[in-house]
Amino acid sequence: MTAAVPDPTTGPTADVTADLVVLGAGATGLGAARAARAGGARVVLVEAERPGGDCTHYGCVPSKALLETARRVAAARSGPRYGFSAQVDVDFRAVMDRVAAVVAEVEHDESPETLAAEGIELLAGRGSFTDARTLEVRGADGATRTVRSERFVVATGSRATVPPVDGLDAVAYLDNRTVFDLREQPTHLLVLGGGPIGVELAQGFRRLGSQVTVVQSGGRLLPRDDVEASRALTAVLEREGVRVLTGARAVAAEPGPVLHLSDGTSLRGSHLLVAAGRTPTSSGFGLERTGARTDDRGRVVTDGHLRAAPTVWAAGDCTSALLFTHVGDEQGRLAARNALAGRRFWRRGSWDDRVVPWVTFTEPEVAQVGLTEAQALAEHGERVRVAVVRDADADRARTAGETDGFVKLVAVPGRVGGMVLGRLVGMTAVGPVAGELLGEAALSMRAGTLVGRLAQTVHAYPTWSLSTRIAAARLFADVGGTGDRPARPE
Repeated sequence: MTAAVPDPTTGPTADVTADLVVLGAGATGLGAARAARAGGARVVLVEAERPGGDCTHYGCVPSKALLETARRVAAARSGPRYGFSAQVDVDFRAVMDRVAAVVAEVEHDESPETLAAEGIELLAGRGSFTDARTLEVRGADGATRTVRSERFVVATGSRATVPPVDGLDAVAYLDNRTVFDLREQPTHLLVLGGGPIGVELAQGFRRLGSQVTVVQSGGRLLPRDDVEASRALTAVLEREGVRVLTGARAVAAEPGPVLHLSDGTSLRGSHLLVAAGRTPTSSGFGLERTGARTDDRGRVVTDGHLRAAPTVWAAGDCTSALLFTHVGDEQGRLAARNALAGRRFWRRGSWDDRVVPWVTFTEPEVAQVGLTEAQALAEHGERVRVAVVRDADADRARTAGETDGFVKLVAVPGRVGGMVLGRLVGMTAVGPVAGELLGEAALSMRAGTLVGRLAQTVHAYPTWSLSTRIAAARLFADVGGTGDRPARPE
C-alpha cells in the first residue's frame, strides 16, 4: 500500500519533526534523502516545484534526448562517406515532443508517489528557515507547516546566470528552462556562452537544421577543459557550420533579437539562448538565520565534511564549483551520512573532488578527469609527462570514420624509480565514447595504482579503450614510433 504524500495545502497544520530535513529535491536533494532513508532515518524533503530539479526537467535529460536525435540525423546525412545515401526530413515539433516524453518517463522515477513508496515524506512548498532548527514551508495557497530538526541538508541548486548585457531584460531570450518548450524551429539561434550547455545545444540545433552562432567572451570554448580538446571541438563545430566567435563580448541587446558586440559589430537572429553559466541559489530562504554564510560568488561555505553551520550541511550546485549531477548526488549522500554520523554504522567522511570526471556531450564528446596538462604542469612542474594517442592513428576510430579525437594521459614519475613508480594525475579524451573511457583512469587515480598497470592490462582489439593502454605504454617507451613528452602550458 502506497503511503499518502504530505501536502501542506491540504494536510494538518501540526509541526513535523524529522531526523533529517532536505531542502531541495533535485539530484542532490534526492541523493541525500535516499541515503538517509536507507539508514533508517525519518526524512522530510521540501520542494516548491517538481522533484527531479533542473537535471530531469531542464538540463541533462532533455538536452541528451535532443542531442541523441541530432546525432542520428547527422549520422544519416553522412551516409555518402560510408557508401549509402538517405533522405532526412526533420519534424522539429516531433523532436521536441520526444524530448518531453523522455523527461516524463524519467520524472516517474522521482514522482511524489515513488518517493512516498520509498518512505520519504515530500512537503510541496517553499521552505524558509526561521531559526537554526526550524523551517517554515509555505504551500501554493499560502498555507504553512513548520518542520523541526537538528539536521538539515541544503540542496537548493543553481539557476542560469544572466550576464550584465545592457537591454537584455527587454529581450525574450531562452535559457535552459525555456529552450525545451520550443515547438517552432529557430532559423538562426544566437548562443551567448561557450561552455558545456552552449556548445551542446549549438551543435544539436545546427544538426537539426538551424543556423547557429556562438558568442564566447573568453578566448576559447570550454575554458575549463584541456586546450587541445577545446581546439578539436571548435574545429568540428565550424566544419558542421556553426559560427564560433571567441573573444567576443556582448555589450548590448535589443529585441529581434540583436546582440551588439564590443568590437562594434552586431548579430541578428531569430532566437537568443543565454548559456552564460550558473549562479548558486543560496539566498531568499533564510539561510543566514542558521549561522551559515556564503562567499563572494554566492556559494554556501562548508568545511571538508560539507558542514555549513552546527545544524546545516550543504551539497551540490549551491556550494560546489563542480556543477554536475553526479557531483550533486555524491555530495548529497555524503552530507546526509555526515549529518547522521554515529547512527548505525555511519562515520563522518570528507569530500574529495580531485578525481571527479566530467563530460560535454557533443560529438565528439569531450571528457576530463583529474588535472589537465596545463594544470599538472602548474602543480607538479617539469616532472610531468604526457602521452597521446590520436584517433587518426587508432584502428577503431579509423573503422568508424571518426578520427577527430584523441586520448591523453598525464602522469607524474615517482621520486624514486621514475615512471616505474609513476601515477596518473589526469586524463583527457575526445571522441565518440570519450566519457566511457574515463572510468578506468578514475579508478586508477582513486586507488593510487601505478600507471604501468594500465599498460600491462590487456584490452580487446579493436576497442576505443585500447588507446588508453597504448598511451600508458608510451609513458615508458616508444610505441608505434611515438613516446611521451613534457607537459606544455596553454
